[in-house]
Amino acid sequence: MMTRTLVPKRNKFMTRYSGIARFFHWSVAGLIVSQYVLAKLAESAKHHDRLLEQLALLANHKSIGITILALAVLRLAYRCVNKAPELPRDIPAWQKSASHASHTLLYGLLFAMPISGWLMSSAKAYSVSWFNLFALPDFVAPSEPLADTLHTVHHYLAEALFVIALLHILAAVKHHFIDKDNVLRRMAGLSSLVLFLGVSILVIALFGRFFESSDSVDLAVSGSDNAVQVMSSSELPIWKIDYDNSYIRFSGDQAGAPFTGDWKVWSADIQFDAAQLEQARFNVTIDTSSAFSNDKERDETIASPEFFDVATFKEARYLAQRFEKAGDQFRSLGQLSMKGATSDTVLNFSVTEKDGKAVLTGTASLNRLLWNIGTGDWADTSWVGEQVKVDVMVTAFSQPSL
Repeated sequence: MMTRTLVPKRNKFMTRYSGIARFFHWSVAGLIVSQYVLAKLAESAKHHDRLLEQLALLANHKSIGITILALAVLRLAYRCVNKAPELPRDIPAWQKSASHASHTLLYGLLFAMPISGWLMSSAKAYSVSWFNLFALPDFVAPSEPLADTLHTVHHYLAEALFVIALLHILAAVKHHFIDKDNVLRRMAGLSSLVLFLGVSILVIALFGRFFESSDSVDLAVSGSDNAVQVMSSSELPIWKIDYDNSYIRFSGDQAGAPFTGDWKVWSADIQFDAAQLEQARFNVTIDTSSAFSNDKERDETIASPEFFDVATFKEARYLAQRFEKAGDQFRSLGQLSMKGATSDTVLNFSVTEKDGKAVLTGTASLNRLLWNIGTGDWADTSWVGEQVKVDVMVTAFSQPSL
């Protein structure tokens, strides 16, 4: 009796990558192409002094980089539980080794590129926001030398990714047109090409945006009902301020991520006694050129004519002589003058005793547009937040009456 050897049917799906694997592959490929385009557009914007455009392009570049990182994690997890189809058996061993090495390098670069960019942004004191929806944590403290090093690393990783990807493409083309095997067909097809082109074009169209310059709109009220008040004299002593243990700090959001800074040069005449609020006076002067936010480019933008215009308006001043008690705290109802405009401003604060000194801590929320801080394209509050928070701490050497 003749026996027939049973030959298992070849699983047709093992000759190609799954649809999920192809989706990951071509989506990431399209996003990588768009990343190179956005980076070049940002360089061009910087070269032509279109700083808000550069900010928006880099913010989108970072968001897409984080998206690539997330897709790489998912792709690797999927690969761990779903084996890739085997290469044709007649392919030389050295080519199989080269294929595995190139895939390993590509995976490594898909992780290293966005992580190095993330760390670089943190070192530059720019927290990374994912499409203005939420901010990611900073894993390194602001440091200009570290930022420069990470920028170099990121640049060379980008070049390495370009070279490895190019070799990967050339190898696939060689297999298809010279060896005439099924290596390329395992991953490619008409739907894959449509996905790759669709992702590349859509991302560049949505996020490779260009800004048209717009005329500055003067939103501040100056010289009318909000005229600068004339300070009356007070009999209270002036606090002797310990400036080394005091600060005036500002914080806002940029491209959906928070940032903070300090005014390094300021002076204040503080006269305050909780029992004599009618005699209380605040007279604070800030050197507008002294802003420090741990990033040179941002500080230069803050000093520019679109923002504080420090060449023309060298000082900002807060004057207050109306005070109210609000529970355990106080508030001053004063006027803040910046960039030639004046607006009523409330500072909520408390005064406590620490180590024999009086410590005043307070906060104010400002709408920057009221003082024309951020004109022209910078008035777009989707990229630079409208509200700016100011935190102050003033420590007095000698103990005034509380």
